[in-house]
Amino acid sequence: MDNSSLLSRLPVLRLLLPMIAGILLYDACDNFVLPLALVVMAIIMIVIVRSARKSPASAMRTRRLGMLPLALATMAVGWGAAAIARPPVLQLEAINDHVACGCIESVTAREKSMMMRLRLVSCNDTVARNVVPLHETSIALSTSGCDYELKAGDLVAFVLDLKPVTNMGNPDEMDYARFMLDKGVRYEQHTPVESVEKVGEAHTIFTRMFNCNRWLQRKIIDSRLEPATQALLIAMLLGNDDLIDRELREEFSLAGVAHVLALSGLHVGIITAMLWLLLFPLDYVRARKLRLLLTMAMLVAYDVMTGLSPSVVRATVMIAFVMMGMIFYRKSHPLNSLAVAALVILVFSPAAIYSVGFQLSFITVAAIVVFYRTFDIKFPSNKLLNYVCTMLATSGVAMISTIVLTAYYFNSVSPLALVANLVVLPIVPVFMMCGAMWLLLLLIGAQVGLLNSALDNMASAINGAVGWLSSLPLSSSNVYVTWVAVIIYYIVIFMLVMWLRRSNARWLIGAGAMIAIGIAHSLFVDMCAEKEGMVIFNSRNSTPVLYFHHGNAMLWMPDVDEDFDRSAFLRQHRAFLAHHGIDSVVMVDSAECRLPGGVIKPPYAHLCGTSLVAVGKGRWKHYERLDSTDVRFDFLLVTKRFHSSIGTLDNLIKSDTILLSGDIYSDNIPQLQQECRSRQRPCYSISTAGAYVKMK
Repeated sequence: MDNSSLLSRLPVLRLLLPMIAGILLYDACDNFVLPLALVVMAIIMIVIVRSARKSPASAMRTRRLGMLPLALATMAVGWGAAAIARPPVLQLEAINDHVACGCIESVTAREKSMMMRLRLVSCNDTVARNVVPLHETSIALSTSGCDYELKAGDLVAFVLDLKPVTNMGNPDEMDYARFMLDKGVRYEQHTPVESVEKVGEAHTIFTRMFNCNRWLQRKIIDSRLEPATQALLIAMLLGNDDLIDRELREEFSLAGVAHVLALSGLHVGIITAMLWLLLFPLDYVRARKLRLLLTMAMLVAYDVMTGLSPSVVRATVMIAFVMMGMIFYRKSHPLNSLAVAALVILVFSPAAIYSVGFQLSFITVAAIVVFYRTFDIKFPSNKLLNYVCTMLATSGVAMISTIVLTAYYFNSVSPLALVANLVVLPIVPVFMMCGAMWLLLLLIGAQVGLLNSALDNMASAINGAVGWLSSLPLSSSNVYVTWVAVIIYYIVIFMLVMWLRRSNARWLIGAGAMIAIGIAHSLFVDMCAEKEGMVIFNSRNSTPVLYFHHGNAMLWMPDVDEDFDRSAFLRQHRAFLAHHGIDSVVMVDSAECRLPGGVIKPPYAHLCGTSLVAVGKGRWKHYERLDSTDVRFDFLLVTKRFHSSIGTLDNLIKSDTILLSGDIYSDNIPQLQQECRSRQRPCYSISTAGAYVKMK
């Protein structure tokens, strides 16, 4: 299939590809001269093409050039959409310490805190006695304590103390600042809940639907279902997986079925089937088109209520194309519908192009569509065998098309994903349909005792199967993948598909060459990765000190007396562990622990030729003066539980540099830094400068 036939079959690509290029150009150059130049070039191309079409022969020669003006103009539109969607930069020194008014867009209450997304409306400058507009900027507001009366759509007043969203500064960490920026949030603030005062309401359709979602969640939570069943039902029906237990979430990830917990095309398809069945009486009055329109309208309302995630919008647009084709007796190309869905999402949310959900959703569906339209595969006529073969083929294509991208984002690969999908996916539609019926009966006050037992049993079966699969030796493995490897992988996939379609050996040779390049790149990355080193991670609730040596590591928590969640630490820093080939991590207790090149004997350590002593919770007061006077340490690590002065420490312990842990309360850091400066002591604050890293 040549390029012209591809564009003729999928005309939306003429808009989608330039739109994507324009969005990417905005990150490369945010100067407004660029879109103006693109528009001028489009106008010039239109003039050139029109002047060249003076005869049929010249018109044929310039026919393909006719798409260039449209492509240039669409690139300018993509650039403009990205510029409009990017949150503005505020002058924090001009607005902080002033009272601001904001509208709550979403709110999540936890045990002892709340997380809200606010749209700032105005800021009252009490000195100049005027109101400063804030360009409707969205911020992330977290509170200590909870006010369960606050809900989406409420107007609240509070004193501004905004700070830019920043990364923790740990090696190989996720770019959290970019993640929040793509969601339209550039600033964050933490404040006591008592300082947030409700002053009014400003509801929109989105806040009302969000509150409806939360109301339905409360109905489920207050029911007699088991907590695990409630969490699964809320995740699969209402799109909120926050209630899923952390260990259970990890088991779903290890088994390769984590997509079941996030709303996707699978869930939207099941919801569509339920809505379609619910409206079946309309067929008896010959109102099939009304049935289709009502199904689409209810599906759009469901999308809004669940947060308009890219995968849900994509599935809805594709279903809408099919239904519109049924209304107007037209057939739509599935890839063209997919392109329209991507275009709709990117017009309203250009940053979605960087979203892992957007990328995985569209790549998976595109791969499945291409697979079934390219290869005419005959499955067995037996219904059970047909289902098994179809499920294996679809899951296999989805896995092959996204395995490298998943490894790039999550640094984990599950070889048992095919088996897990074959076991879990048949239960999911039944669970969701019974759950929707149960919720409907619950809302009208009907008895749901039998459905309670059925839902609890199905949830137990799903969780049990996932737990068993995740416990198998080959359930998951940590991997480190670069973006270069991702590009090489998809080039290889494209070349292999072209070889299968055209039986041209050049495509196979090209794929082999790209595979060789990929292997060389992987070996180079592995060769450049350090195999020995020490990292003091930046963490808000602990001070993790990790020393690793050729695949083995020691993890020391000098300021934690209670149980430490080792598995959470390993999940959080999975990319770092995979990058440096760390397979085994041993927790250090009060006893001495050794690896080649490093020894930890709390509260002392000697790692990578560096001596270290940790102080906190008063234990430093009991150090013997003999230890402190005869030994000089390279670093003195101060943790959150330290409540004294640097001068007092200097009288007991000799050290070259003060390390302030990342878990020290933010109010204490400036005081400690000022004391270090006054005493002319070198000081390194992990919370502000990032993790302390020393590689060997």
